[in-house]
Amino acid sequence: MTATYPIEFLIIMGFAAVATLLVLVISVSLVIHKAIEFQRSWRQERLYGQYSSVFAEILLQDLPVLPPEAKPGAILHQYESLIQPVKKRLAAMTLGQRKVHEEVLRRVMIDFAQDLSGEPSERLVYFFYVLGFVEEQLRLMKSRHWWIRAHAAREIGQVRARKGIASLTAALEDHHQDVRNQAIQSLIVLVGVDALDTIFGISRNLSKWTEIELSVIIMNFREEAVPSLINALDSRDDSIASFAIEMLAEIGFTQAVDALLHILQEHRNPAVRAKAAEALGRLGDERAEHALLMFVANPHAGLRLRSIEALGSIGTPGALPLLQGRLTLSAGEEQTTIARAIGRCGAQGRLFLEQCIHSGDSLISAVAAQVLEELGADPAKA
Repeated sequence: MTATYPIEFLIIMGFAAVATLLVLVISVSLVIHKAIEFQRSWRQERLYGQYSSVFAEILLQDLPVLPPEAKPGAILHQYESLIQPVKKRLAAMTLGQRKVHEEVLRRVMIDFAQDLSGEPSERLVYFFYVLGFVEEQLRLMKSRHWWIRAHAAREIGQVRARKGIASLTAALEDHHQDVRNQAIQSLIVLVGVDALDTIFGISRNLSKWTEIELSVIIMNFREEAVPSLINALDSRDDSIASFAIEMLAEIGFTQAVDALLHILQEHRNPAVRAKAAEALGRLGDERAEHALLMFVANPHAGLRLRSIEALGSIGTPGALPLLQGRLTLSAGEEQTTIARAIGRCGAQGRLFLEQCIHSGDSLISAVAAQVLEELGADPAKA
């Protein structure tokens, strides 16, 4: 008697066979792909070693001393003689071979660029140009993919291609933050501290990440960056002006007091003015006291509090009368801020706080005791 199987069972068995075959095909494909990738990686590493040896020789090779009457371009002819063998080798390859070799060659040259300076660095820059790598990066700066534009902006700086300055400047307005940040880094490499004027002039709405990147750059330049920072105070973009204020305070450049006072008194945005008040307090210059006193009763809370804090940081007794008058008119955080400012205005300020403990106003008494304790005094002995 012949066994019969339900059609459903046959369908399931068919699906299982197909699935098994599919898994087998995928497994074999993965093995083949992995083998190909391994072969490609091994070949590239072998080429990397070969080109590293070639460039170590041509970059460090001594060149004949040029006579005094030599033309300015004579050194370029010497560079050309060094790179000619590499150019001829590439020219003899098929398009596919050349693409592989150029990819490895560019990687080798960029790695060398990190460690070279002086005349060998100038040789390398020349090689980047004549091998077409600079033009390639300039073309990639126009890519519709942001990650390609960012990588190209980075490499233009790494290869010190001054021909890319215009493209990098345009990239300061790129819609993607990573592209803008890479453009900033490369412009600094190519132009130096003078690039800051361009960066501040074109950039808009600085992100926190961009501010971090820029702050590292500026702290490397320190006083050299001050003229650009002072110019940036007049920026129409509030994020630029606020960043410049912050960096002037961080550098501790007291000659910026007059410019910061102008921002405090004239800027259209109270938040930026509050930032200027904070910076003036951090600089601790007594010239700012009179202007800051004008904002102790300002209706804008942020500007008012930053001005009071700044007066406390400067700590001159001349601020006491106005601060003392504001203490009873304030409440909460502001009252504590005023009390701290009073306490930092010398012995007279501390004496006033001691008197406040016995004023009969329980809230002011508590605030005064808290501040005295913060200042290292014993409220119980007041």
